[in-house]
Amino acid sequence: MHEFSLTADLLKVSREEARKAGILRLDRIFVRIGKLSGISIDAIEFAFRFLREEEEITRGAELVVERIPGKGRCTSCGRDVELEHLFLLCPDCGTATVEITQGREFLIVSLEGGSEAEPAEKAGEAGGNHG
Repeated sequence: MHEFSLTADLLKVSREEARKAGILRLDRIFVRIGKLSGISIDAIEFAFRFLREEEEITRGAELVVERIPGKGRCTSCGRDVELEHLFLLCPDCGTATVEITQGREFLIVSLEGGSEAEPAEKAGEAGGNHG
């Protein structure tokens, strides 16, 4: 399952970039995954739930996935087509000259977090109620 190593790399890069930006706790990691990327989003989400717990900075973080549809353009007739699979025949002219223009993405879009080591609501709970 190559999604496990992809997820490990995604978290490694996210942690590095967060630390560079002074973020001590990542709450959300926003990614784009294309339909034609060959990546199983379910497998990425499954691996993420386990791998995020390896380091304090990502413990409890949420993965927010934007799914990018597959699109292409026929170089023979110029038609823009939606692609469900890597089957690259143009539905208009029937040639196998469709170039993929969208759908192979696997990108970290943005990171959201804070400067405290744990979320504010958890920090408040940890202190208890003194009275």
